[in-house]
Amino acid sequence: MTIGTLTLGAGIPKIGVVLSGDSRQNLLGKAAQILTSATQIVFWRLNPYQDLDNRAELINTATQLQQILGTIPVVATFSLADSMVDADTYYQTYQTLVNNRSVAAVDIDMGMVNRPQYQLLVEQIRANHVLLLVSQRQTVMTKEALVATYRDLAATGADLVQVTSSGTTAQDILTLMAATAEAVQQVKVPVIAKATGVLERYSSACSQLTGSAVVFGQVGRSTGNYGQLPVNQLQQALQILSTTEGV
Repeated sequence: MTIGTLTLGAGIPKIGVVLSGDSRQNLLGKAAQILTSATQIVFWRLNPYQDLDNRAELINTATQLQQILGTIPVVATFSLADSMVDADTYYQTYQTLVNNRSVAAVDIDMGMVNRPQYQLLVEQIRANHVLLLVSQRQTVMTKEALVATYRDLAATGADLVQVTSSGTTAQDILTLMAATAEAVQQVKVPVIAKATGVLERYSSACSQLTGSAVVFGQVGRSTGNYGQLPVNQLQQALQILSTTEGV
């Protein structure tokens, strides 16, 4: 699957960074930092942004982000785990971004798929040639449950699916990795495996074994997720392991 100039699901996993900020100035400053790193794809977390209800300002911010990031694709995402977002704001924000082709993809949480606005948004996504990512945070940490979640996400018609594991132990990370490797063989779209907490770096560095299409690192000062490696270190780890494995 191609997003911007990237082909996901083939070769070395692509390095993603989560970008968030409460204002356009804040976001653009962080985007400039990202541009100097090895980041290949940006996930714009919309929750903190204060002008979601200002359509013109939202489009202006998205446009300037694209101008700064150049060929780096932007995926718009809401985190339902971080704060509650009402369904109207959730879908109206996505519709604004999609209809103005302001982002390369949008991330719909599985918990929002059964909303009445979902089908209309999907139609707009297809009409505007934006990609659909469907994601879910998983709390049941068995391999069977994780693989089933990947299948359910792919069954929505998504172009790309993501499972975020809430597990915190080494066994949880190993289970996520095993489930992702199995799911890659069962679904026809690229998959993303994301962990939370201090052990995330292990699943990211070993993502070539699991088939995760995107891994996440940090740029600049830590945002509190101490499990993520700095982007440039993550790039080195992926390259070293790629050489070791002969990929």
